[in-house]
Amino acid sequence: MEIPDIKIKYREREFNAYSFEERVSVVKAYLFDNLSTKNIDTIILNLNNPDDEGWKKDSRGWQSWAILNHLGLGKFRGIFQGMSIEEAIIELKSKNNPSYDELISILESDSINYELVKKDIELETAEEYTVLKEGQKKQIFTTLYERNPKLRKQAVQIHGTTCMACGFNFKDVYGERGTNYIEVHHVQPLSQINEESEIDPSTDLVVLCANCHRMIHRKKNEILSLEDLKTLIDENNS
Repeated sequence: MEIPDIKIKYREREFNAYSFEERVSVVKAYLFDNLSTKNIDTIILNLNNPDDEGWKKDSRGWQSWAILNHLGLGKFRGIFQGMSIEEAIIELKSKNNPSYDELISILESDSINYELVKKDIELETAEEYTVLKEGQKKQIFTTLYERNPKLRKQAVQIHGTTCMACGFNFKDVYGERGTNYIEVHHVQPLSQINEESEIDPSTDLVVLCANCHRMIHRKKNEILSLEDLKTLIDENNS
């Protein structure tokens, strides 16, 4: 199949106004469901709903259009209709076109890692923030975890998919179903990271199985370090 070149038209302000989850949903609705941007604004971004506090009377599809153009996907409407995300990724990779890398990253985050990212977000916001308010703390989390969907992928590329605490590997136990299944943990609690801090996936992120990740966060006032958790495991298995 023919796929257009990606031609980015930067719309950073509008793009950064939405979460990674919302942006992924916009991309999926446009590329796979063939929805118009006006319908996406209504259904996905909830901009034409008078019951919503931030509704706009008639968005005309401008917000989702800005997201799509920031990613260079303005000509991609319905291009993958009838295909699965996995099939679309295979098709994009077969073209060997570097301009598709960001789109592949977004689709891979959705098909392989998105539910894990969502669980990480729910876990770390619930455990580390006693109160989650609109404003600065929420923006810190969004900026660090969602602005660059490649961060998580880079962490996995660097550290692999074997738990750095207990050595558990999902693929070794569950076969193909466990491929690429791992969770990513911030070494420094998110509430202590400055809004402008740069995250180095080689030192600031570690990979953990679901059990170890939850044990690290078990007590909100006592977040364990990786070394603390490894010591705990050794002491209880000696």
